[in-house]
Amino acid sequence: MSNYLGAVLRRDVVPRVREWLTVRGSVGSEHRFVDLDERTVLLLVSRDLGASLAPGRFFRGTAVSPEHGAIGFGLAGWQAMPAGAHADPHGVSGEFVLLEWDDDAVVARRDVLGSVALASTTGDGFAAVSDSLLVLVDLRRWLGQGVTQRTEVLLARTFPNNFASQQISEETHVVEVAYAAAGRGVRIPLRTLRAEPDGPLLASRVVDVDLDPVETMRGVATFVARTMTTLALRDDLDVRLMLSGGYDSRVLLGGAVHGGAAHRLAVHTRGGSGSHDLDARAVAPIAEHYRLRLNAPRLRSTPSQDAGAPLALLASTTLGFYDTLSPLSTVRRGAITINGVGAEIYKGNWKWRTERQMFEQTNQRAVQLGAMRAQAAKGIRATGGDPRWADASELLYCGFRNGIHGAGNSIALSMTGLRPLHQVALAALGHQRVDGLPPRERRDRARLRGQGENVMAGLLALMDTQLAAMPYDRPDKTLAPDLVAQRLADLGGPLGPEAKTELPVHGSPSDVPAGPSALGLGVAEHAGMAVEMSTEHLMRLAERGHESVEHPAVRPSYGRVLKRARERLVDNGESPRDAGAMLGKLLTLAMIG
Repeated sequence: MSNYLGAVLRRDVVPRVREWLTVRGSVGSEHRFVDLDERTVLLLVSRDLGASLAPGRFFRGTAVSPEHGAIGFGLAGWQAMPAGAHADPHGVSGEFVLLEWDDDAVVARRDVLGSVALASTTGDGFAAVSDSLLVLVDLRRWLGQGVTQRTEVLLARTFPNNFASQQISEETHVVEVAYAAAGRGVRIPLRTLRAEPDGPLLASRVVDVDLDPVETMRGVATFVARTMTTLALRDDLDVRLMLSGGYDSRVLLGGAVHGGAAHRLAVHTRGGSGSHDLDARAVAPIAEHYRLRLNAPRLRSTPSQDAGAPLALLASTTLGFYDTLSPLSTVRRGAITINGVGAEIYKGNWKWRTERQMFEQTNQRAVQLGAMRAQAAKGIRATGGDPRWADASELLYCGFRNGIHGAGNSIALSMTGLRPLHQVALAALGHQRVDGLPPRERRDRARLRGQGENVMAGLLALMDTQLAAMPYDRPDKTLAPDLVAQRLADLGGPLGPEAKTELPVHGSPSDVPAGPSALGLGVAEHAGMAVEMSTEHLMRLAERGHESVEHPAVRPSYGRVLKRARERLVDNGESPRDAGAMLGKLLTLAMIG
């Protein structure tokens, strides 16, 4: 599905767009035309559209505002959020898309850390925004507009690690389609009908800020504790915590422990071999000690329904912006899955390096290196950062991979997931200088808080010192009780009584539409993506993707990608998910042709 499409159209284009909707199989309950002025109309497409629509506004998803202490599910939830959240909608966390319009412009915004994809395109008589590369490409072709492969992006995306497993910059595979970095939105003035960036750069929120580290950390922890305790005690909500053997999800469990509600929380831990076995071993004594409902049925289970063909679902949403393939087939409207993804915006994921340092260990003769470095530099600048900064790598991570990977493929089915560590304040703490210099002065040599040792220990200590000191999935992660006690003292001691107060939750997760739109699936079917995810079908599409590469200097790189995909999928018999991102890269090209 495509979670949303917003297209601003001159009236002479509308008949052709209506025909496109009909041919691709959209249904009346999922699209609507809204008059903007005498020349211009807004088309909105989304499943169960009426549930997300109000005068001058479309909202779908979940808004989370740690700064204002509230969560809002669906349109009613957003309407009820504190005034401060409405005053800075670009700065609200969660996973949502918000379109608002007036006599001057249509403005598209999404959660500040970019969990929901936001891409845009402009053509003769129209401009559009969507979370689907495929839908935008198909609309362009239907209206007779060009679709041009961007050679640099195609080559960069063959880079063999997760630097390139998702969007790297504002540029996409298609010259005519742009992607918004985290923190930014898209504005379409009715006068020009040209999509343009909107909203503050990410660096203005995480670099150019003055904050008290103790007060900020306590605020982050207080919001986590309130969130986890409130949700654990709500019998009317379908809530589940994904708990591993590491630090991040344990912080979330610690929030429920702090509020005395851990025993009410449905907790899921994957078992099996390898790292999942280590997770299970670490979680078992914790579950026994705190009487967790480990891998038990949820207190309330939302009804499920079939989501349609898994590959078509991914093709019409995440594919192109995210290379990982996780086949999904079941929609559970209103289910709240909570995970610890997002802590990397504080502790780092790509090792706090300059852009040059990111590639020092790479084969300097690699054909993709020049394109990859160019894309990385563009991505860093898109956040407001400088490739020469000591935290350039983490600005790139925060601007693109963090949100995209954090939401993963599940965003294609549900927009009610929660990541309580997705807090801008936590990112700002990680990027805060500890060398006494102003934010931008000689930042190439900056010493930053996120570079420290055991940076998660403070959050864990604020939640529950005993839980913090219990064993993790690896012995080297163990936090000694003395260290935990010292971190707690450094942060001003235990959290105050406000950490145990109920967090306002506005709206209901069951009000948030979930599942595929008929238009998205129809576009995917037209592109040949509505096939079974068997090895035979996937390899045939992968070969088609390789053949579709237009630039002769880029095609050999995709030949090597095809070889690796075949080795993993065919020779090793791995599943599409376990076969890695190489398959997704090829399917993207097969999809957009």
